[in-house]
Amino acid sequence: MKQRHWVRAAAAIALVPATLVALSTGTGFAEEPSKFQATSLKPTGKVTGTKSPTSQLAQTDPALLNRTDATPVTVVIKLKHDAVATYTGDIAGFAATSPAVTGKQLSGSAAEKKYEAHLADLENAFASQLDKRVPGAKITNRLRTVYGGVATTVPANKIADVLAIPGVVAVQSDSLRQPLTDSSPDFIGATSLYPGLGGKANAGKGVIFGVLDTGAWPEHPSFVDKGNLGVPPGPARTCNFGDNPLTPAVDPFVCTNKLIGGAPFLATYLSNPARAAAEPFHTARDSNGHGTHTGSTTAGNALASAPVFGVERGPINGIAPGAWVSVYKVCGIQGCFGSDSAAAVQR
Repeated sequence: MKQRHWVRAAAAIALVPATLVALSTGTGFAEEPSKFQATSLKPTGKVTGTKSPTSQLAQTDPALLNRTDATPVTVVIKLKHDAVATYTGDIAGFAATSPAVTGKQLSGSAAEKKYEAHLADLENAFASQLDKRVPGAKITNRLRTVYGGVATTVPANKIADVLAIPGVVAVQSDSLRQPLTDSSPDFIGATSLYPGLGGKANAGKGVIFGVLDTGAWPEHPSFVDKGNLGVPPGPARTCNFGDNPLTPAVDPFVCTNKLIGGAPFLATYLSNPARAAAEPFHTARDSNGHGTHTGSTTAGNALASAPVFGVERGPINGIAPGAWVSVYKVCGIQGCFGSDSAAAVQR
C-alpha cells in the first residue's frame, strides 16, 4: 500500500473500538510457530539531564550542512525548550503541561498560558538574534504546541550562523510535500459497523473531523447540512472560504451544522511570492480538489445520487457521514509544508 493520509483512517478507527477489541484478543485464530527470531538490541546512546529532554533529540539535517550557495531554503528551527504538548514540568515556576504528565488534554489552562508566555519570550529573544545574524529571514510560523521552535526561510549558506544562535538545538528541512489519497468505507470494513452507530447517515455523530489538506469546496453536496447533526459544541466557529467564484452573486460561505469551520494555514507556503501569485485561493477554499475528495471520503454525507460527467456513481457516502467537518487548508496547488501543517495541528 502506498503512503496515504493515515490520519483519516485513524479517525475512522476511533469510531470502532469494539472491532479493535475483537482483533486484539485473537480469539478464533490458531497460533502459528514464529518464522522469525528476535535479536536483542542495545541503545547507542541516551538523553540525560532534567531540562527539555525531548528537545535534545532533535538533529540538524546533514544535507543542510556545508552548503556554500545562497539559495533560500525553508527550514524549521528547533529551540532548546519543549513544546507545550511535551513539557514535563522541569523548570522552576512552570507546572507541567504535557498530557502524558497531567493526564488531561491541552485545554488552554492557566499553566499552559503561563508556559506559552515563557516560550513567546524565548522566541522573541531568538528572533532578535536571527534578525541580526541573518538579515531578511522571516519567521512564518511559531510552533509552541507541537514542536517547540519556529519556521523560516534562510539562505543555505547561513545554516551555520543560525546554529550558532544561543538556544538553537537543530535546523531541519521543511520540504514541500505532495498529498496522496485513501481508500473506501467498504475496504476498511466501516459499513459493517453502521447499524450499531445510528445508521449510515448518523455514523460518527458527535465527532468533529479536522481535515488537513488542500482545503474544501464548501458548497459540495457531501458537506450540505441535512439537519440531522445538531449544533456542534464550543464557541461559534469561522468559515473562511470566501465568495463562491462559480456564482455571479456575492455569497461567501457561512458555517453550517455540517461544515463547521474553515481556515487557511499557509504562512510558509505563501511566503514565496511566486507560489503566492499562483495560488488561486488564499482562503480555506480548495485549490485542486484533493481536500474536497479526502474530506468527503472521510466524513461526507450519505448521498443517493452522485453523477460524474453525466455518469451516475451513487449512492456514495463517507466513512463517518454523521461527523462534523472542520477544514484546515495546509496545502497549496504546489504542495504542503510541514510547518504549516504543524501550525494547523497547533490550532
